[in-house]
Amino acid sequence: MFVETIRIEDGRPVNIEAHQQRMKRTMARFFPDMEIPSLQALLADSCLQAGAGRVKCRVLYGADGIDGQPEYMPYTVRRINSLALVDGGGISYNYKSTDRSALGHLRQHRGEADEIVIVKDGLLTDTSYTNIALFDGCRWVTPARPLLYGTMRERLLAEGRFVSAGIKASDISDYQKIMLFNAMIDPGEVVVDISDVISRI
Repeated sequence: MFVETIRIEDGRPVNIEAHQQRMKRTMARFFPDMEIPSLQALLADSCLQAGAGRVKCRVLYGADGIDGQPEYMPYTVRRINSLALVDGGGISYNYKSTDRSALGHLRQHRGEADEIVIVKDGLLTDTSYTNIALFDGCRWVTPARPLLYGTMRERLLAEGRFVSAGIKASDISDYQKIMLFNAMIDPGEVVVDISDVISRI
């Protein structure tokens, strides 16, 4: 089963076209003969009932199309003060799936840290639930090969606010800060000093 996690802000879906395009790519890969549902049409009425503020909407879909009704829940940004680098081995999460067991297993190795940064083939990728970007003193750099090509990441790159590059775990001391972001978390809301990143590799 696959999922789109869409931010609803005061009853309005945010960046809906990016979510539609990701669903289209996923369905083209796994269900090429199926008609692609319109997320805009699906959410048109129900998202207005989601309430004020920031709300998380989950749309599940699979071989039989949309699974049930969109799910809505209030969203609070998680406080993250420390990160641990962990080796992801051969982990793959190219498509946004409901099966997050591999990510959950890696997160168990965070020790005293609040969250993990997954390293694959020596390069930084993502946390267990967000994309990342690192500040080198002049610009924010997001890993060129994340585990998941997030909708917020795509938007920030298109706007020229981030650049992408391969970031070696061994070079992390060249940076000052690390930012966590995703469809639900704006850039700048969760930022951790590099001094609060430890390695468990």
